[in-house]
Amino acid sequence: MARIKNMFFVLLTVAFLSGLIAGCGGVSEEQLKQLNDLKAEVESLQSQVNAKEGERSSLLKQIADKDAKIKDFQKQTDQAKANCK
Repeated sequence: MARIKNMFFVLLTVAFLSGLIAGCGGVSEEQLKQLNDLKAEVESLQSQVNAKEGERSSLLKQIADKDAKIKDFQKQTDQAKANCK
């Protein structure tokens, strides 16, 4: 029984090491270039996102300012109507 356990452990170790060696082939130059290209693309896209978020904030502020003006004009219009009655 101990011999079977020992043999099983040896076979398991050999299988693990062979899988480890086969799976660690390294990174090719092409894969490294692709990775660097993707990193550069991510940085570019993040810059675009940040610019669009800034633009969105500016537009939201403009909308809020226009809404405030509309409310002010509506209030003035209501006051003028009330004064004419």
